[in-house]
Amino acid sequence: MNNQLTYKITGAGILLILFLGYKILRKPKVYWTILIITIGIALFGLFNMDRPALEMVNGNAATWTFFPVLFMIYFGLLRQLFLKLFKNEPLMSGYYQTSWEQGEYRKLHMGDVIFTILTLILPFLTILIIEWIIKTCYNNV
Repeated sequence: MNNQLTYKITGAGILLILFLGYKILRKPKVYWTILIITIGIALFGLFNMDRPALEMVNGNAATWTFFPVLFMIYFGLLRQLFLKLFKNEPLMSGYYQTSWEQGEYRKLHMGDVIFTILTLILPFLTILIIEWIIKTCYNNV
């Protein structure tokens, strides 16, 4: 598995599937099962990071396998925070989308928008920050 595209498609594809199918993640049994699977995928990427074929100009292709597990972690944490603050389930919101299009009983609000943006952006930012830290630490040694 020395193909960079395989790691990128795996990480981004699973992240997209999880993002679009977020409603099934509300069930604890499903959430924990998928979290364990994504941890396995991240470990697969971690164990293959030392392969020279996966080195890119700005990082390593194997880091893309961390996106699904980071999404699951952030989704779980942000969902619990959302439930505490707003006392209802978060909805992923789209541009000019209404909750009625999703078949929900309530209107979308700013909390839904922030939840959506954070669950999409935080996994990418986490990877960028970790790669920057690793790059600066290894360059200074």
